[in-house]
Amino acid sequence: MLVQNRICRNINLLERIMNNVQTLSLRQRFALVLAGFVVCGSVQAQATGPKVYRWQDSGLTTYQDRAPSSAQDNGHSILSKQGVVVKEVLSREERREARKAERNRELAKIRDRALLATFTAEEDLTRTRDDRIGMIDGLISRLDDRIRILSERLSVVEKRIQQQEKSRGESKAQESLYAEQHSIQRNIENAWSLIDSKAAERSVVAAKFDDDLIRYRELKTELGRD
Repeated sequence: MLVQNRICRNINLLERIMNNVQTLSLRQRFALVLAGFVVCGSVQAQATGPKVYRWQDSGLTTYQDRAPSSAQDNGHSILSKQGVVVKEVLSREERREARKAERNRELAKIRDRALLATFTAEEDLTRTRDDRIGMIDGLISRLDDRIRILSERLSVVEKRIQQQEKSRGESKAQESLYAEQHSIQRNIENAWSLIDSKAAERSVVAAKFDDDLIRYRELKTELGRD
């Protein structure tokens, strides 16, 4: 790639010279073209000639005429005989990160297309957001009602336990009352855990729709410019 870029730059330079220098004679122009081919040919020869491989290993720079072993996967450079870098080979970690970045770019494109295909107007997106958040709020409200009802029932059971323990002694109330007390307490704890879970879900949904709304506006602006 580096060599190809050099070739293109040399050719572009020659074209600019030919276009701007109108006073050159035909023989001078021919000499310039010939010199350009020589330069390009020398650069091309760097790409196809003998290679030198360079890499870092434990802080030491190694040069040799063959590629490093597969055990050394920290990346390396391929140099021409003249010492010009003609190719950079990424390390395993860099290749993994490059593939990850490419996947993320493709996923972002898919999300953008889905966003535009799903919502024809900004109002559709905000209405969907409000519906989703409203469903979660409704469930949290019902859980609050359940906790209130269970708490009221727990209060009744505990009073009965206190009355029986007062007459029978500590921990001498009916076993069914203790069992009901523990069951209600567990149900209340479960309801609170579910409320915490739904509250966290609500925050995630709200944040996602906020991001979607920002991106949707960006996409619409880009489409408007096109």
